[in-house]
Amino acid sequence: MTSMILPAVVLMLVTAVVWLKMFIGRLVATKKLGIEPQDLATPEQVTAAFNDRTQAAGNCFKNLFEMPVIFYALTAFITTLGIPDTLYVNLAWTFVGLRGLQASVHCTYNKVMHRFLAYFASSLVLWFMLIRVFMTLI
Repeated sequence: MTSMILPAVVLMLVTAVVWLKMFIGRLVATKKLGIEPQDLATPEQVTAAFNDRTQAAGNCFKNLFEMPVIFYALTAFITTLGIPDTLYVNLAWTFVGLRGLQASVHCTYNKVMHRFLAYFASSLVLWFMLIRVFMTLI
């Protein structure tokens, strides 16, 4: 049987790396700017306190809990149903690669159109996976 677990774990690792970048970036900015922790009590305060570059990793981190949640559920469904095949695995790796690309753009030079293209392509892959699972179930 072909495993869907490894692509899901790799995407979790991408999320962990983005979290680490966000954590370190915010910690450094907080110290450098002399921001009191209580001044970051709300999302609005965080947005006001940090510049766009510092915010990028946090925004990317939030992003990794949107569409990827569907990916994780599909991975579990496909595995539980015992239907993973080479196409599903290749689609999973494609999704993870595109999300990794999107995250790297988001956390570095943050060119919106580059981010969007990776996002859009990964979304098409994800919707194809969902439709394929649905067609298997009906």
